[in-house]
Amino acid sequence: MASGYTIRSRDELDPRPDRPGTRWELSPELGIDAFNFNVAVVEPGGRLSKSHYHYHENQAELVYVARGDCRVEVHDGGHDLGPGDVVTFEAGEAGVHVLHNPHDEPCEVVAVGWPPDGRYPVETVRETDDLLRERYGDEVPTGE
Repeated sequence: MASGYTIRSRDELDPRPDRPGTRWELSPELGIDAFNFNVAVVEPGGRLSKSHYHYHENQAELVYVARGDCRVEVHDGGHDLGPGDVVTFEAGEAGVHVLHNPHDEPCEVVAVGWPPDGRYPVETVRETDDLLRERYGDEVPTGE
């Protein structure tokens, strides 16, 4: 980065095959050490996190919806999110969440977590399907 800037296309990079949906972890590619920066496509019926309904004891997070619609489940219920919406999560149990897509179209999100080394440990509270079944029975709200 001798020029003082970096330009990369997400399409030049390989997504993480071990994560739900299609996720690009861009921080390492851009030489960013201050936070984790990810872009992800959450397919219909999918979720953003491998850890289901979870929290990070030492990391806060922000998710920005760039395209499509999704839903976030937090301790007091679920909320529909659409393009331009942002949700933040505190570190620790207060920030428990799972972002999922109960819609028919993919949803693209930008996710930022800080500090970067706070990503682990991650605490899984419940399996997503169990949480959704308990909250909604067989009919997860779609915001439509």
